[in-house]
Amino acid sequence: MLRTSLLFLGATLLFLAPAPAEPQARRGGTLEVLSYNVHGLPGFVTGDDTLGRLRQISPRLEAFDVVGLQEDFLDEGHSLLLAQADHPFRRRFASKLPQRVYGSGLTTLARSKVLVTREVHFTTFHGVVGAGADGLASKGFQITRLELTTGVELDIYNSHLDAGGGPADSRARASQVAQITSAIQTFSAGRAVLFLGDTNLKARKVGDAATLARWLEVTGLRCACLTTRETCCGRIDRVLLRSGVGLRLEATAWKVLDYHDPKGQALSDHAPIQVQLRWRREAF
Repeated sequence: MLRTSLLFLGATLLFLAPAPAEPQARRGGTLEVLSYNVHGLPGFVTGDDTLGRLRQISPRLEAFDVVGLQEDFLDEGHSLLLAQADHPFRRRFASKLPQRVYGSGLTTLARSKVLVTREVHFTTFHGVVGAGADGLASKGFQITRLELTTGVELDIYNSHLDAGGGPADSRARASQVAQITSAIQTFSAGRAVLFLGDTNLKARKVGDAATLARWLEVTGLRCACLTTRETCCGRIDRVLLRSGVGLRLEATAWKVLDYHDPKGQALSDHAPIQVQLRWRREAF
């Protein structure tokens, strides 16, 4: 009888005890982010050992929680890029539009749980042989919705806009930004957003500058570089972010990385951009 009473008392106390506090990691944390145009075109285009470069890039991706890659065009190159990366989520936007040689060249890697993915081709481009030869690729953007912890979600956009320096190229970039903006305003309405990519938007080019300013104003995105420095870096590779319902995002560090081979040659014609983000759950 005494043993039964003690068991009943213990069960009662256990029932009345307050639930354990939510771990601090679930209320906030940090994300190490990388945006990198890896120049993954055939060697006869790049003039170097493309596959050798991509093989050396692979282990450097390990340090990051979220990675947005651009110009990941070659099947063999893609395998080499991911060979030493252990991210559980790895998605390459490889589908090709009719009469195109390559897919989008976009790959997203992540360590957080992925809830939704979407891939969208741009409807506008300029140039096939010249003007950046954008018509050879099926450019567009990826959307990856991450769950950082229960009830805390972040939409990742990865893209590579039209190249080329002429007026028609600027108009193509403006159209592509409009497509991304529309997706942010609908699919990601009110949500926290992180954009990674090669925008090809030049800050000192009138048309591009206007496109970038309009993009930031309409979507509420902020340049990670400008939030950590007094002046903009002026680079076309950008990381943009905004907070959203239930999630506050803050860029705490921004850096241009120096990835070279043992002989001092750069591993791409673009330098990778590293951003450290601090995130915090907020009440709805």
